[in-house]
Amino acid sequence: MVLPFGFFELILAATCYISFSLFRQRHAILYEWPLLGMLPSLARGVGRIHERCEEILRQTGGTFLFKGPWFIHMDMLATVDPSDVHHIMSSHFLNFPKGNEFREIFEVLGDGIFNSD
Repeated sequence: MVLPFGFFELILAATCYISFSLFRQRHAILYEWPLLGMLPSLARGVGRIHERCEEILRQTGGTFLFKGPWFIHMDMLATVDPSDVHHIMSSHFLNFPKGNEFREIFEVLGDGIFNSD
């Protein structure tokens, strides 16, 4: 049996719509979609991305956990809280190494100040 073109797309769209409307986070700053994480909610305001990030960080008290698409492991923690920045950058700097993935991405910079831990 051959299914009509667009059948799977229609099923995917209906599933996303139903799951979004049933499990909606009513008071969330950015909605977390089932497969795509918070990326579509953030991309909606891409024309004013800096202002949007400022609004999000202001509403969360300076620290926000961004959940990216589950299949690329793009979860990020953003902070502008001065005590957190001091903790990460100076008092406990050795607890936050850049790691091998960072070195592989920026290996064109050599072993200079940007790639050293």
